[in-house]
Amino acid sequence: MKVFLTLLFFSSVAWGQGSETAILQRAVQIQQETPADTQIADYYERLKASPKDPNLHLKLGEIYLERGLYELAAVSFQQALGLQAKFPQAHLGLSQIFRKKKLPQLELAEMEAAVAEAPDDPQLRLKLGILCMEPQHFDYKKAKKQFQALKRMESPLAAELGAKMGLD
Repeated sequence: MKVFLTLLFFSSVAWGQGSETAILQRAVQIQQETPADTQIADYYERLKASPKDPNLHLKLGEIYLERGLYELAAVSFQQALGLQAKFPQAHLGLSQIFRKKKLPQLELAEMEAAVAEAPDDPQLRLKLGILCMEPQHFDYKKAKKQFQALKRMESPLAAELGAKMGLD
């Protein structure tokens, strides 16, 4: 329980979440959910054995994200980045959290960080290009840059991004 409260306190402060009462209610809810979730329990056990494995923190963050536990997911992704400075998948996870929390500037910044760390990943470039075509992020030049990079890679994903950009 102490670990949950500590994580929730720091993540809630960082994310600007509600009052102490809300934090405690969320901690109780998570504590009630977690024991029944064997997948999370399995990763806790793995983390006990290898607390400095960034991939375990990443996977736990992805599980939290799937369950809508955004504060815990963010902490896990940030821990993964703390253990491995260049970790594009952790940036992708943070971008997804910011999307769910409707924080478009942070969402875009994390997606750009993911692409900067893995410039040869066509999936990430496609996601960034699509993101740049959405109204809240619209930047045609940035989208076109991703399109051109996909073309240079000879990725079939270039056609998908090109269609979204109206470049058929």
